[in-house]
Formats: sequence, structure tokens, C-alpha cells
Amino acid sequence: MSGHTTGEKLHVFLHRAFSKLGMPDEDAAWTADTLVTAELRGVTSHGVIRMPHYARRLEVKLANPAPDFRIIKDAGALALADGDNGMGQVVSKRAMEEAIARARTHNVGVVLLKESNHFGAAATYAAMAPEAGMVGLVTTNTLRVLPPAGGKEPKIGNNPVSIALPSDPPMVLDMALSVVARGYIIEAARAGELIPEGWGLDNEGRPTTDPHQVLESSLLSPIAGYKGSGLSIAIDAILGSLAGGGHSHEIVGINEFHGKSRVTSVFAAINVESLLPISQFRASANAFISIIKATPKAAGVETIFMPGEIEHQSETKRRRDGFELSPERLAELDEIAQRLDLPPLERGQ
Repeated sequence: MSGHTTGEKLHVFLHRAFSKLGMPDEDAAWTADTLVTAELRGVTSHGVIRMPHYARRLEVKLANPAPDFRIIKDAGALALADGDNGMGQVVSKRAMEEAIARARTHNVGVVLLKESNHFGAAATYAAMAPEAGMVGLVTTNTLRVLPPAGGKEPKIGNNPVSIALPSDPPMVLDMALSVVARGYIIEAARAGELIPEGWGLDNEGRPTTDPHQVLESSLLSPIAGYKGSGLSIAIDAILGSLAGGGHSHEIVGINEFHGKSRVTSVFAAINVESLLPISQFRASANAFISIIKATPKAAGVETIFMPGEIEHQSETKRRRDGFELSPERLAELDEIAQRLDLPPLERGQ
């Protein structure tokens, strides 16, 4: 059967699944929305490929379906929150909302969140800030999947960085600190495909095109060598130490089924209106973007894209036309539907 579906149909299925797994209706709908949006934006590494792991961790009670999100230290513009081992998407949304609220009062808002879980695409939360007329910055520590420069064991996380700002459309940078996200390695392994050299390393720290060797070694290739490694280490040292949460070497991944994840994240918002009218900021950002896009193009290049522009175009098209899910993704979702006694994902236009 065709794997063609729509964002609406996928949302219905995921919403039902998360509800069946014990999540309150609003949280189930939001978490479903984050996965659908990732698929629509073409960020398949953070879409429904993660659903088998999310579902299993909820089923075996390793993630809290109804967390008690709490601010445990209040320092005005700065706060520390405890996510109560809730789904990362749920408690991260609340943390970003808290950062935005504090920025309205204090001009900037920064919320550290400990005891969280894998939260999907970092852009999900950074992009909440432009909707409020603010600049958003988000990063998190993650399961150890990168070696420190010169090492051959995974000790540090693929700690993503997302920055979003008001422009037309909003600029949204979302980048991991590996050449590609681990989700793309998983996709290739499940599809029986090779990966390009430079994506990951084998157990001896050597480049390999076999995704299974990369998953076995848990060694993704850092961006820019020691620079990507160094940035990951700095993020991890700050987050885990300041929040009193886990460092990357202590985090339990979503594909592991023992113990809490102990993810620590930070969400920051800068209130543009504190310094100048939002219309002035947006006009300045748009003018700057126009200058960058007008750069003379290298041979074979038709368009210079801004951060998030390709994803925005993908979302517009896929919301209109629907999209295809691979046979592997469909099989995984069908297995979840059967296990949870739910109607399968509706296919077709």
C-alpha cells in the first residue's frame, strides 16, 4: 500500500497513540504536532522514526507521561526547572514558555531544565520566540555519540544549537554538532543502505560507510573536527554543572530501556521590544537577509538559502500536497497501532 499521507492524518494517529500511552490530551496533541512538523519540514531524523523509542519508553514507565513541571530555583530572569522525567517535548515547551514570560518582565529570560528526555528538533522551541516577537536560543545535552578530538570512544553528546529570530519568514537555525544527526544513520541502517564517508566512525575511530558499524560504535563524526568536539564539551560542561543534571556520559538514550534519561537543556528568549520596535528589527533582518541572498553564486548554485528556508519551503509544500513515508516507517507505525489496539495510520491523499 502507498505510503502517501498528510500531516492531518499523521497527527490523528500520533495523537491517539500518545493518549493511549497515558499522556494528557493537550500534551499528546502537542507531542504529535512536533513529530508531524518535523516530517513536514523534511527533518525526518526527528520525525516518526523516533516513535518506536518514545512509545516503548512510555510503555515500560521510563518516561513520565504526566510530569509535574516545576520551577525549583527562581532568580528573576534566570530559573531552574525540574521536568520530572516528562516527555522532552512537553516539558521543553513549558520551559520555553517560561523563558518567554520572564523575558517580557526582565527583557531576557533563561530557563535551565533538568530531568528531561529527548526533545526532538531543537528548532521546535527556538521558533516559539519569534512568534512572541523575540529571539530564541536553545541547546541541550544528549546521549554520548561523539568522541572528543583524538578519542575513539563516545564521551560527549551531539548537542544541538538552535537560534530563531523574527524575519519574513522567521529565520530558524538548527544544527547538530555532528556532520549529520544520528537519526539519518538509523534511517540508512533500517533501509539497508550505505552512508557517505565522513558521517561516522567505526570502533577504532576510522571513517566507515556502514551505518551498522556507526551504530555499534556510537561514534558520529563531529563537525569541523576539534571545533565541533570543543563546542559540545563546553555546552555539556555548563548545562550539566549549572543545572545539577546529567552530563552526556550519564544520559540514557531513547533507544535504551533502563533508567531515566536525565537530559539537561537551556531555553533563552531576548525581548526585542526592550531595545527597539519589532517592526524595525524585522525590517533590518529582512534587509540583511536580502543582501546575503544577493551574494554572487558559485558555479552550479541557483539559490543561496538562509537557515531554515529549505525547511519552510518543504513545510509549505507538504502541508499542501501531503508526503510519503517509507515502508520502514509505515511498518513501525503499524506495529505500534497493533500493540496499542489502535486504527492504523490512514494512507492516501
